Parts: sequence; structure tokens; C-alpha cells
Amino acid sequence: MPKPTLLESVLELSRFDEDSAAALRVLHRHFALKFGPCSLALVLVRGLPPGQCRLAGSIAADGREHVPNTDPFGLNSELPLFDDALANRLLGGLEPRRISPTGTESRLPFALALFSPHGLLGVPIVNNGEVAHWLVFGSGDPAPFDDIALDALLIEVNLAASLIVRPLSTRALRDQSSRQRQAIEGLADVQRQLLPDNPPILGLDYAIHWQPAETAAGDYYDLVSLTRHAPVDFQRDRYDIWVVTLADVSGHGAAAAMEAVQFDAILRTYQGSEEAGPAGALTYANRYFFSRRTRHHFLTALALLYRPDLRRATYVSAGHPPLLHRQGSRVIERGADTQIPLGVLRDHEWVNHHFVANPGDLFVLYTDGIIEARDRRGEPFGATRLQSLVAAGPEDSAALLESLRSALFEHQGGAIGVDDQTLIVLRVTA
Repeated sequence: MPKPTLLESVLELSRFDEDSAAALRVLHRHFALKFGPCSLALVLVRGLPPGQCRLAGSIAADGREHVPNTDPFGLNSELPLFDDALANRLLGGLEPRRISPTGTESRLPFALALFSPHGLLGVPIVNNGEVAHWLVFGSGDPAPFDDIALDALLIEVNLAASLIVRPLSTRALRDQSSRQRQAIEGLADVQRQLLPDNPPILGLDYAIHWQPAETAAGDYYDLVSLTRHAPVDFQRDRYDIWVVTLADVSGHGAAAAMEAVQFDAILRTYQGSEEAGPAGALTYANRYFFSRRTRHHFLTALALLYRPDLRRATYVSAGHPPLLHRQGSRVIERGADTQIPLGVLRDHEWVNHHFVANPGDLFVLYTDGIIEARDRRGEPFGATRLQSLVAAGPEDSAALLESLRSALFEHQGGAIGVDDQTLIVLRVTA
């Protein structure tokens, strides 16, 4: 088989797309064309005093791999450390260096790790503005590298190394991204499991749109029946007492999703009385938001409690966009005089507001990702547009939600916005 030319060898380097264990073998084959039979070692010097090194991989002159190059950057394991006279003499500076080990140096650990060569050539490799590695060539000939132009070799070695390191770095970044994506997807699965699974509520029709901007979301909602806490004479076969909570953590993505999950966990421990209403629940949740260290997120929330037997709706808004209450064709904003979000003041106490609601009334709750969604010209969807669509929309909750979604998607040019988006439409039926 004919010996490959230098160009063919460079082309092989440029096609490299394997793991780090194969990288050193490819470099060894390439430089064997130039030096003949030689050993090759990759040594790590980043973070070490001049002259010290760690052996990241080595190949003998016959091509046999002795130390696999599985951790070239020294990130996951303790690579063997060398700090003897030979290592100091070869790697003590920042320029390529060729030396012949003395008799004493030939018996040192670094020489033995390099297969006891008679001649050595060390070339620094530059990456990201620093010398993190050296390639060390060894030969049984005492003077095999005497005719090598060191300046030209420095350029050649760094070019060859860059052709190898680039796909390795890309692979490492791809693997890291994959692991992070899997972790975020796991968090998103947990978050989805915490969302209500369309619970049946007597006397209420509803429809919900929940769409993260990324895999996990900072938007949170819950809808539950509280009829088990109703008075004895409550008509359980006719309707339910229910409460809906919508919250929005500042930001979006995994960090915001973690805060939303914690908010859910805190709320589930609340044992307050009905008299405290939704304001009592938010006051409780806020207190435990401060239970550890200062948080980097705040959380807006709106909670609505409905007692059908009393025709009484009770709501609290903590920095959240107003609740839209539709009676016939009239839409009333409730909560425009909003209180502060959770996570701002530990001892803040929220206050309930009450109003009358009857069968046929519609409620629309939403997060700011809806009204702040922008079109190509940068125009927001806007609270005024949303309120007009609610006023003119169908009476059925599912049909109204679909009309709002369609208008939103058309405005922002797709189903997913730049922020998390939640829309909840509820219609009192009894």
C-alpha cells in the first residue's frame, strides 16, 4: 500500500470526527510521515507550574497505544503527574525544544513514561489564548529532530491540533447540551405532572392553553374543587366550590420552572381556613419563599375562589395582569389595583376582593406572555386587544379560548412565543 502524501494526511486530519481516544492515533500517523518511527505523548500543563505536566495519552513508536487519550482536558480524572528534571528541562519554557536525555534523566519517571527515548522534541499547543498542552515526540535515535525547523513545526503542530480539537470540542459541547437537555426535559416532565389533569368541576366549564417558551416553563396554574370543605347543607350534587390559581415566575426556562415547582409544593402544605381566602394562601406561600436564602426570582399570581351557593367570587392579585370578568358583552377588569408580587417582602399580607358572579359569567386569566407577544414589527398583542376579543367572543369556554389562541398565533407568527404563555377561560354554568 503506497505511503500517503502530506496533503492526504492533512485531509485525513480535516475529516476527523471521532472521540479523543482516536485523536492521538490520527496525530501519530500524521507525524510519523515526517519523523519516521516515533512515539507521541500528549501532556497537560494547564494550571501547573512550569516544568510539571500530566500525561493525557501516549503511543509507542510501533503505533501501540499505552495510555488512551480518553480525558485530554483533565476534567474527569486525575491524570498521572510528572515533576522531575527531564520534565522540567523539556517543558520549562514556552518555545519548542529538542533535547537528548542524559543517562540520569533516562531513568526518571517521565522518560520511562515516554518509552525511554534517546531524543525528545516538545512542541507547545496554543488554544483559547493559552498553552494548555504539549505534544512530545520521542525517538530511539539520539538526534532525529536536529534538521527540523522549529518555528515551522510549531505552526504545523498547532494547525494539526486545531483540526483535531475542533470536532472534539464540538462533540463535547454537543454531549453537554444533550445532558442538559435531558435534565431540563426531566424537570419539564415533573412540572407537567403537577398540572391539573382536567378535573371535573360541577357548575363550571373551562378551557386552558399552557405553552412554555422553552422545554420547561415559569408559568404555573392549578384548578381544584374545595367542596370537601363546604358546609354540611351545601348542594354537592349541583355544583362545586372551586379555586383557580395562575402564577408567573420572572424569566422563563429551567430556573423559572424550578421556582414554579417550589411554589406548587408550598401551596400544597397550606392548611388555612376559607375565611383567609386566596389571599391567605399567597401570604403563606410568600413567607416560605423566604425560608432559605434571597431568591433571584419574583412571582406574580392571581387566585380566584368561587362559592356558587353564595354567588360570591373572591380574588387576590399579586402583581399579576388583571382578571377579565365578562357579563353578557360587558368586560370588567378586576385586579388592576394589583398588590406586590411574591418574593419581594417577606412579611407582606395580601388582601381579598369580592364581587358577585352568576351563571353565564365568563372569567379569563392570562400571563403577561400573552399581552406582551409581539409581531414582526414589534407591536405587542396588548391588553386592549385581548379585552376586545373577550368581549366579542363566543359564550362557550372552549370556543372562546380557541378564538383567543388563533388571534394570538396569527399575531406572533406561530404557536410558541418568546415568553411562556397561559390562557384560562372559565364559564359558570350553575
